[in-house]
Amino acid sequence: MRTTSCLLALLFLMPAAIQGGASGPGEDGLPVPSPVSLVGAVRYALAHSREGRIAERDVQAAEEGKTQATAGWLPRLDADADYTAYSDPPAVLIQGTQVQTMERSVLKARVTAEQTIYDFGKTGSRVSQADARFDAVERGAEMTRERIAFEVISAFLSARRADQLRQVAEESLGAAREHRKVAGDLYDLGVVARNDVLAADLQVARDEGVLITAENRVELSRSRLALRMGLSGERTVVPAQGDIPVPPGSVPPLPESVNAAWEKRPDIRARGALIHEREAAVSAARAEFAPTFFGQGGYVYDSNAFNPNPNTFSLLFGGRINLFSGFSDEAAKREALLGVERRKEELALLRDEVALSVKRAHLGVIEAEKKKAIAEVAVGQAEENLRIQNNRYREGLAISTEVLDAQTLLTQAKVALSNATFDLFESRYSLLVERGELLAFLEPLLAPASGPGQVR
Repeated sequence: MRTTSCLLALLFLMPAAIQGGASGPGEDGLPVPSPVSLVGAVRYALAHSREGRIAERDVQAAEEGKTQATAGWLPRLDADADYTAYSDPPAVLIQGTQVQTMERSVLKARVTAEQTIYDFGKTGSRVSQADARFDAVERGAEMTRERIAFEVISAFLSARRADQLRQVAEESLGAAREHRKVAGDLYDLGVVARNDVLAADLQVARDEGVLITAENRVELSRSRLALRMGLSGERTVVPAQGDIPVPPGSVPPLPESVNAAWEKRPDIRARGALIHEREAAVSAARAEFAPTFFGQGGYVYDSNAFNPNPNTFSLLFGGRINLFSGFSDEAAKREALLGVERRKEELALLRDEVALSVKRAHLGVIEAEKKKAIAEVAVGQAEENLRIQNNRYREGLAISTEVLDAQTLLTQAKVALSNATFDLFESRYSLLVERGELLAFLEPLLAPASGPGQVR
């Protein structure tokens, strides 16, 4: 009996143990990709980001709004019924004699169908408004996806930058330890003074502290990458090494980028859709002054036995027009016109701001390219300078401070080169965002993974 109980307990606990012990499960049960490429990180974020799912819900809601608007072109069907019970049966007096006209309890049922025949554009304007709102929401969702992709790319580059800076710190510490060994050997031979060894020890301690800080930054940058991918912030995702995809060729001219941004950026297209929505609102407000013609058909069932026609069919053609509504229709039209003007001013302001942001992105790329070229030359010079100072120090022609200064210069040059390299990557992606082309650039790279939940 005890053996059977143990087996049952193991059977129940085994799935939980497997689920809890799996390495890196995602929040939805999918495995956490680590290490992950830049494209894989973007793909995972677009599929699992909460912001992306919220944007999708907004698009679905806007699509339902289109369905509601187009319902005005379809007939409206209504059915109702009522049951009436009187204390006394209804009757009339005819020549002093009471004659019953209805039963004491009566059931009536009605079915009516009403179809708008012509409303001078009221329904069409509502449909145009719904279409424009859907277009604006769809552009907003596209803008959200682009922002998600850029935030993931920025986090990925930050994690790779932190890895690179940690390697620089490790190389600097290795050089400091090597210099400490040389200084110690020379001190044992009586060639250098004790202060050279102390200075080398101090440099080693400083570089050890820098390495600790660099390792912490690596860990935090990997957690930030996990957060941007849609995972919890305490998790870590390791960025994969390898080439980073960037647009080929040189940076296009600034006027071309500005024109491309005005044409392709989803926020500008969303503002244009909102202008169309307000223009449709103006048409709808003007249509309220016109009549609406409609047709109505119905069927009525009356359970009153005194009614010789219990089943009645009806057909009606009519029209309705509002004669006075407290000037609300005039105010609605003026409000809609002011809304159009406001939307146009907002679009013009956004276009001006986009032109500035595109220029800023262009200058950022140019600045990063120049800094990288300067840093590459500086690294070569710093390496040669350190080689010369090390040789001079071994020959007794240089002091320890000169070697330590040369090591510091090389470390600074390597840090500047790493920062300039990743600044250039980020500035190129930032220019794609400003031009409204980030998703278009990534789309060929975001091919479906080979397996469910797998990220390349």
